[in-house]
This record gives sequence, C-alpha cells and structure tokens, in this order.
Amino acid sequence: MPLATFELPSSLGPVEATPLTPKAFTQFGGVISSIHQLQTMKSSPANYGTATKISKVSPIINNFQNAPSQKPCTANFNLFRSTYPINLIQRKGVREGVYLSGVLERHPFSTQTFLPMGVPADEVAYLVIVAETSSNDLPDLTTLKAFVAKGNQAVTYNPATWHAPMVSLKEVIDFAVLIHENGVADEDCQEVYINPRVPITFISASSSTVTAML
Repeated sequence: MPLATFELPSSLGPVEATPLTPKAFTQFGGVISSIHQLQTMKSSPANYGTATKISKVSPIINNFQNAPSQKPCTANFNLFRSTYPINLIQRKGVREGVYLSGVLERHPFSTQTFLPMGVPADEVAYLVIVAETSSNDLPDLTTLKAFVAKGNQAVTYNPATWHAPMVSLKEVIDFAVLIHENGVADEDCQEVYINPRVPITFISASSSTVTAML
C-alpha cells in the first residue's frame, strides 16, 4: 500500500532529463562512471600493471540498525530484467520522448545500486528520476530531477532517497542490483503514487534502436 497519492501541482511542468554525472547526482547518491572518475579521482595501478584501480567510487550504506523491527538484514545482489515501458512513453520524434512517471519509491535504510549489463558503453540506456524529501517525510515534487544514463554508468541511490522505478530506454536491460534487505516490507521499500503522471522529457537512443521498439 502506498504511503500517499499526490495530485500533480498545476505549476509543475515537464521535467527535462539531463546527462547523468557524478557531480550532478551527489545530493542523491553516487554514480559509477569511468569516463568521469578516471579524470577526477585518484587512481593506482593494479593487477601487475594490467589494470587501473579507483577506490570508493560509490557509497554502500546499511542503516538497518535504525529500523523499528530490529530484524537483521542481509546484503543481496538481485537481478532486475527491465523492459522498455512502451505504454508510458510518448514519442516526440525519432530520438525525443516523454516518459510519464507515476510512482516514486525509497529504501529507508539502505543504498541501492543498479549496474547495467551488456549495454554498449556509449549508448543512452535508462532514465534516473529523483526527488528531495519534504518536511513531512514525503517527496517534494517541486524538486523532481531526471537524468539520462549511458550503458557504462551505474547509479546508487542513498538511503531514503525518493526515486522512480528503473526506466529502461532499451528493449531489455539486465541490472545487477546491490541492496540490504531484511524482509519487512515497509522497511525494505516504501512507495507513493502521482496522479496525473509527471512528464519527463528526454533524448533517447539512436534512431534505429527507437524504431525497433515502436
């Protein structure tokens, strides 16, 4: 059951998705993006000179010691197979689109990291949609932000960060997902609904990829 259902404020227009970068996403969590972190973070040689290591590129946080149930959690790698949400995307052209976002969720006591698998590094792969928390502990829809992620980027949501469920801009993307869970529904995940849905505008994949999905 959702914590609340929001009526979309009339003053809230379309939210434009911008490129995902570690700097732009700092407030909401972390981004693993080698093209950025090789330039901005300290690195060291590894594996006898055949690799470059950059440490602590994204947070891993477990706050389940603060959960009301005090039920122990485990660190889990889950697999999500995400498909293109054709019924929620309106095309504005060959590459432009609008995603209609109607759900936000959060994981109150754990980070959640999505690592895409098998997606070409330089292609647009998925949308990341987030919002700040208001004084009533629910999302502040006026702070909604959206980002376009490429296939070589992973995203981490901080504990209690409101975000949309994964939005694949490919026909299918498999994600390895790292999260702490204890099996108590309201402590693992909380949701709110938005009605009507928020339009998120974005520039998507190549024209051949989009055409194949229509």
